[in-house]
Amino acid sequence: MTILPHARSHYAAAAAVTAAILALVAFVVAAADGVIGLVYTQGRTLESLDGFEYALPALGVTVPYVLWHVIPLAAGVFLSFWWVLPIRPQQRVGGVVLRSIVALVIGLAIAIAIEAVRLTTSDLPVNPTQGGAVDNRYYILVLGGLANDAWNLFAGSFGLVVAAGLAMWGWLRTRPVYGPLRHGTTQTGTTQTGPVPVSAE
Repeated sequence: MTILPHARSHYAAAAAVTAAILALVAFVVAAADGVIGLVYTQGRTLESLDGFEYALPALGVTVPYVLWHVIPLAAGVFLSFWWVLPIRPQQRVGGVVLRSIVALVIGLAIAIAIEAVRLTTSDLPVNPTQGGAVDNRYYILVLGGLANDAWNLFAGSFGLVVAAGLAMWGWLRTRPVYGPLRHGTTQTGTTQTGPVPVSAE
């Protein structure tokens, strides 16, 4: 199977566009879910529509929180689709789904690692013991919070990442620049250009 020489440089661009679209969709979905959830909770608690007063403050809180998760997730998906387990047009659907799940796991690992650094550098110092040292029990809460964030991010992003992988795969299959023709047809031999030499008799 032959891949055109200039196709490899385009795979990074295709993976980057896929990851960017994924980040945008995931951000909109997660931000809307956070804001609507808070407005609904406040409104129901107050037994009125006063919860809508919390929409703008909720957006201000939700956006930074979502960005801390969505951007690392998209970065991991990009690295996986392009370099770790790249998606190619000649692959089967099952292989693309599997690679999408691996990309999700890589993105989750990056997001949770960044979240762990953020928590340990910003939240731990505000919970000291009487002696001024950090209470070791707080690490249990941090681990529990990270596990909860990882599960929520996995559950909320699983369908989006798989859909992104399938969309990238389907788009690549429609572009001859990325290699063999569609439907598993392979390119063999070389194409000769220019006039065909005629032998002298």
